Amino acid sequence: MSSPPSEALMGGKKKARALEEEDARLLCSDALTEVFNRLPARTLASCRMVCKSWMSLLSDLHFVHEHLNRGQQKLLLFANDRVNDRSLATVLADANGYMYQLSRPSASWSLFVHNSCNGLLCLGDSRGAVELLNPTTGESLVLPTPEYTAGSSQFSSSNWHSLGFCASTKEHKVAHFYPGDLGSLKACCEIFTIGGRAWRQIGSLDGTPMDRGMHVNGIVYYLTKIRYVASSRINCLNLESEKFDVLMLPPRKTYGRHCSLSELQGRLCLLVVDGTLEGLPRTMDILMLGNDDKRSWTHRYHISLPLLMQSCYFTPKHAISHDGKIWVQLFARSLYCYDPNSNSEELEIACPESEFPFSTHTFVESIVSLGQHYFIK
Repeated sequence: MSSPPSEALMGGKKKARALEEEDARLLCSDALTEVFNRLPARTLASCRMVCKSWMSLLSDLHFVHEHLNRGQQKLLLFANDRVNDRSLATVLADANGYMYQLSRPSASWSLFVHNSCNGLLCLGDSRGAVELLNPTTGESLVLPTPEYTAGSSQFSSSNWHSLGFCASTKEHKVAHFYPGDLGSLKACCEIFTIGGRAWRQIGSLDGTPMDRGMHVNGIVYYLTKIRYVASSRINCLNLESEKFDVLMLPPRKTYGRHCSLSELQGRLCLLVVDGTLEGLPRTMDILMLGNDDKRSWTHRYHISLPLLMQSCYFTPKHAISHDGKIWVQLFARSLYCYDPNSNSEELEIACPESEFPFSTHTFVESIVSLGQHYFIK
């Protein structure tokens, strides 16, 4: 009759079995991560509710940003339906567009989007409130009221906010630009870091903003004016160092108020409308900032604008790269499209005129967490 195995031998078998189970668990986890990486953000938002282990995996910052980097940039249209007291955020994607219907607080008569970053919308209203919303997950975060909110309508120069992201620290920050003291030619800035408790004053720079700013790769850019005259400079704010810099516009006879900033292909772009009231058709040029020195501009596109009323000498609102085409919003209810691969330089109507005035924004659906639920239908 054979003797029973020694305790050492039994312990060795248990250890080997535990290692095998751990290897199998890691293998399953890697396979699950790969599957999750291929699923859309809307599906992952539901998967978080399945179990604690899935919640842990799908909340991991490394996974969240890896999935975000794989996301497709889309076009988001935001409009207020005041008759039915709701806000509509429509995402144009593939053949079917997703639509989010956001309930507006009764005290807020005008909800609008400052900008979008990493699937988060930076929202404002007529009271000067600032809120972050992830429409994909339904989470939101109300920020403390900025210190300077006087005259806080959507188009007020004291209500220009820009949400951005610092890749090195994985932090989201909101920059708030507002005019200095009465008669001052400077613009002041305060910053709120998501996860922090209060706004922080970081200084000022010559030239007040002409627009709400454009965030590209961790830097916020905005066109400036000196008193009531447009200047030839762009002010820049590095969100990581929280330092200001100045970028000069490319040499040109005049810009007036007929230019704006946008982002195409991950780079800052300048949209410039040319033409006089008598010189139809007008054209729009798109210049792109160099990736290397961040100082030189390259002419990328020359687009013929549609025949418009002679009184409509306008500033282009936004240009977005989506589905291989360039989408341009010219007026409050009109969206146009330009195909760089076609033989035509004409800008064509992309869709019928909207029932409501809308704003356009770049958007990537994501599972970036904000931790609180917004009332979303």
